[in-house]
Amino acid sequence: MAVGDYLALAWPAGDAEGAARADALGARLAAEAGWRLAGSTDRLRLHLPPAGAAPVEALPCAAGFVVGERFPTTGAVPAGELPRRPAQAARALLRSGWGRYVALLHGPPGETAVFRDPFGELDALVWPLGAGVEAVASDILTVPPWLRPPRLSLNWNAIAIYVALSSAMRAELLFDGVAAVAPGTLQPLPAGAPAEALWRPGDLVGEARPDEVEARTALAAAVDACTRALVGDRPAILMELSGGLDSAIVAGTLRRLGLAGRVSAWLNYVADRAEGDEQAYARAVTDRLGVPLTVVEKPLAPLTEADFTEVATGVRPALQAVDAPRDRDIAARMAAAGGAAVLSGQGGDAVFFQMPSVLVASGVLRREGLRGLGSPVLRAVAHRTRRSVWQVLAEAARAERRRGGLPSQLSPLAAPGVRAWLAGRAHPWVEDAGGIPGAKRLQIQAIANAQLYRGDCRKRRAGDLLYPFLCQPVVELCLAIPADVLAGGEQDRRLARAAFADRLPAAVLARRSKGELGAYYGRLLAASLDVLRPFLLDGCLAGAGVLDRAATARHLTSEQLLHAPATGPILTAVTAEAWVRHWQGRVGDSERAPRRRG
Repeated sequence: MAVGDYLALAWPAGDAEGAARADALGARLAAEAGWRLAGSTDRLRLHLPPAGAAPVEALPCAAGFVVGERFPTTGAVPAGELPRRPAQAARALLRSGWGRYVALLHGPPGETAVFRDPFGELDALVWPLGAGVEAVASDILTVPPWLRPPRLSLNWNAIAIYVALSSAMRAELLFDGVAAVAPGTLQPLPAGAPAEALWRPGDLVGEARPDEVEARTALAAAVDACTRALVGDRPAILMELSGGLDSAIVAGTLRRLGLAGRVSAWLNYVADRAEGDEQAYARAVTDRLGVPLTVVEKPLAPLTEADFTEVATGVRPALQAVDAPRDRDIAARMAAAGGAAVLSGQGGDAVFFQMPSVLVASGVLRREGLRGLGSPVLRAVAHRTRRSVWQVLAEAARAERRRGGLPSQLSPLAAPGVRAWLAGRAHPWVEDAGGIPGAKRLQIQAIANAQLYRGDCRKRRAGDLLYPFLCQPVVELCLAIPADVLAGGEQDRRLARAAFADRLPAAVLARRSKGELGAYYGRLLAASLDVLRPFLLDGCLAGAGVLDRAATARHLTSEQLLHAPATGPILTAVTAEAWVRHWQGRVGDSERAPRRRG
């Protein structure tokens, strides 16, 4: 459900036939489905559904509309009257505010464009309807069938990329016949026109060392502002409290802002073994707040096909729904509370830089030269990565020569030809970030991966999901701070620990370990082999040559899953398989990217 739904019908300026067709479609939409007209210009009609509608703001001087939630950036100059050209107007929106929105922008001579906020909470799907009319909508499934893309088909190149390198495409669709505007991107209409990336993380990276006191103050202020805005006037919230640093910061921030009373349940999910049990840390947080902790045990019951197929009906594979018991439990609690929102610290690992990497040291050397050899950051990085200082220096230098040395994220299950085709490919944010320190490229990769949290799942269908650390002001601030300032200490996320020390219990602040669920998921997959092996080895992806049957079979054994599980690639493949099976019975294969036989 998230921010809400909308449908815009657009046509070229001065096209009387297009305007007449859009008006006819809008009239039928109102008569048969109860949608209402929320805004109108000389080349656009904006419609909202009778329930679950997105908020709408009309822009000054008939410049278009902002659909969704948008909040003013603290200290920024208000946008005021927007520039007439869509690209300039979108940049003004970026500077003056943030949120979860899509902007439908007008400009002379006859320019119309769609801009999607940098973190893509609200979708912007575009498809042609004939007679010069294009649809722009939050979803193809919330509109009546007669308004859906008429030439929808499965694009097997996109499917292969998703399975083999899902980190490279968190926003794209696996269809032909409909396009998704990428986050932070301006897409002129008609949608075949070249898009322009207006927000690129690499452009925001700073290398100058800031004053740390000022950086801590700014970080706390940004998190406060984003948390306050997201919570708004919501009366009921569920808080996911893992026991880790990030969720504890969110909890402490709620207390500081006087919002802890809005939380109806503080949820801690516990796996079956000690490495997945963080309830002692979570309880330290709730004891400090004076609230009860709700502990929910995660069962080790074998997965069923229904765990994947029941959420395979959306426009993208539902990778965020793979932890089915937890997803179902939260969704049920949200429904019982009347659609309560869920607040989470997800994304903090990426934004605050949790990743242990020798690349953190390279920024110091780049900035300080030979003087950096005496930096305490080098000793701290050596300790965290279990290397000598000289090994850190050598590995950091080699990584920088390889333009960052980021680890490959190619799936070991993918067919060799697919892996060869995708070698060296990455998310566009990472590919656009050449020339910046390797540690910041690693951070950008992690932020791109965090787009997963915006994906389809049961709890998203039940209500709203709120991620303060993945809001534009927090992300931009942390991108501007060098990695060695964020993470150059004996503990990870050093700056965040210092910025929020007064909001955290001592046990969490001093904690060096991190909850580990990899072994739990390995045991879960091992217990589910009777379902997983035929589902993948005899499935559509293997039949199309996307998966390598032999490699997949090697990874789907109890021995492999209990000792070195390829958890992420397996779950990605399973969700994609379920999604393809659902859609192949409803649409055909793409003519330009058909399936190949393995």
